[in-house]
Amino acid sequence: MKIRNLKKPLLTLIEICTNVQQLKQIHAKSIALNLTYAHFILTRIIHSFLSTSSLDYATRLLDRTHDPQIFTFNAILRAYSSSSSSSSKSPIMAILMYNKMRARGTLIGDNYTFPFLFKACGDVLDLEKGREIHGLVIRIGFHFDKFLQSSLLRFYTVCCEIDSARQVFDEFTAKDVVFWNAMIIGYAQKGMVCEAFEVFLELMGMGEVKPNEGTILSLISACLVTKNLKLGREILGYVRKEMDFCVGEKLGAAFVDLFAKCGCLNYARTLFDQMPEKNTVAWNSLICGYSQSGSLQQAVEIFRDMCSLDVKPDRFTISVLLSVCAQTSAISLGNWIREFAEKNDIWDVFVGTSLVDMYGKCGFVATAREVFDLMPVKNVATWNSILSAYASHGHAGPVIELFNEMKELGASPDPITFLAILHACAHAGLVEEGRQYFTMMTSYKITPKIEHYGCMVDLLGRAGFLKEAKDLIEKMDIEPNLIVWGALLSACSIHGDVDTGEWAAHHIFKLDAMDGGSYVLLANLYASARRFDGVKKVRQMIAEKGIFKPPGCSMIEIDNVVHEFIVADKVHPRSQEIYLVLDDLSMKMKMARYMPISALDEEGVETSRPDSR
Repeated sequence: MKIRNLKKPLLTLIEICTNVQQLKQIHAKSIALNLTYAHFILTRIIHSFLSTSSLDYATRLLDRTHDPQIFTFNAILRAYSSSSSSSSKSPIMAILMYNKMRARGTLIGDNYTFPFLFKACGDVLDLEKGREIHGLVIRIGFHFDKFLQSSLLRFYTVCCEIDSARQVFDEFTAKDVVFWNAMIIGYAQKGMVCEAFEVFLELMGMGEVKPNEGTILSLISACLVTKNLKLGREILGYVRKEMDFCVGEKLGAAFVDLFAKCGCLNYARTLFDQMPEKNTVAWNSLICGYSQSGSLQQAVEIFRDMCSLDVKPDRFTISVLLSVCAQTSAISLGNWIREFAEKNDIWDVFVGTSLVDMYGKCGFVATAREVFDLMPVKNVATWNSILSAYASHGHAGPVIELFNEMKELGASPDPITFLAILHACAHAGLVEEGRQYFTMMTSYKITPKIEHYGCMVDLLGRAGFLKEAKDLIEKMDIEPNLIVWGALLSACSIHGDVDTGEWAAHHIFKLDAMDGGSYVLLANLYASARRFDGVKKVRQMIAEKGIFKPPGCSMIEIDNVVHEFIVADKVHPRSQEIYLVLDDLSMKMKMARYMPISALDEEGVETSRPDSR
């Protein structure tokens, strides 16, 4: 009787405790009072530990519990399978805990157990275990439970087993809108847009279940995977005409994002302007769309409109704008965006990395390093940004030093890390170091990609190791592309290796017969070897095919406006003044007896259209 009276105050203490230490004291008290045999008390203690994220302690308690109840196991499984868990091993632990439960021999599981397990199996892509649990569900008769079947459908779609997912979908009769949406999302993730839309039409034809906003968002995600603008417009029209809900803030933002990413900015802008309420996602989608199309001015104008309407930008907004500044070398605008981010406390590792990348690509490597050093938290993308900044400017020494520091601090390099290192070695002519880093990739379980091979061919070719570069290409386990062959041809042009150059050019023209730059390189190679018959042959090929080497372009930022120039450019409003300055410079160069060097001294190849001004 005395013990029974103690239960109530103990339960009250469990309810009001505020931290793990207090909970452990209560647990100790329950042991001292011999109350741990009471399932209700022990279960409450375990659940309280779960609410404080003390999964390990709760698991040890459960392991020491005699004859635990199924709902306690379910609570543990739910905690481990939760996507909010900080441990990447949590889904695996959920599966292990279920194995422990089955090993006790008294419990199998109920309709609450298996959805957590299917989620855990999906998170670790354990198809075999998931199929095993699916078979058990059928044997014990839980395959008619709607929530369980929905989780099973999601498991198969996550594991890319779309046929199995469709079988689950077809065999289940009590489908609700969540079930239909899950099937549409499954097709969307596989890029099967037509199949996703067919499921939607089937849903509409049934008439028993009405689609909701989630249904349309699922269809939009399917269109995004394949950039299917036509179907996206049809879905928008269908929503406006046939469905009984309006295009609200969330749905409108998704459509704006779709149209912007498909390059239909006018349509995206029209829809954006029609939205009565706009969230940050909608603003970001439009800014990103204009940024990716190269319309920097419009992107900045939208950003300023966003701020004037008291819509707070987020880290994605800032990072997109910094990315545009990096692409266009708009350093003044980049500095202004940095000041705005710092003033409004929009700062994290994501923004800091974008800033390092922007300064590096704009040529301000020292400033990029200052930002990098000030960042308290760095991820692998941050390291890659500073490595790429140094590498693109030929500073191999700092790249190697930073890479060693990165390893010492426990950061794991990825394929982009090694690409930056190989790029730096190629610029600095560090052949032996480049070979070592290329070999080192395998120790990190990184398979070289085409870009890595391109860097190695460039490194070896620049240093004159043309035979080794050729052997590397022949041993590649992936098909060489234009970049790899182009690097070899360029190296042959530098070192005058006509035979290897012809071999590289042959493969280039098989891949792209209209690659004007490669024709020019081959012609220059022939000319440097005094093979003017070859030059003449290349010129004939250029004329017959109508090949034209696209002129290069240059950009400069003045007063937050990026100006772009190409050869014989007459589009710029101040082109006459610009050409007057160029003429003056040309005259001064001639007076200084400067003579341009050309590889084609007897036979020439036109690399651009003649000056038409």
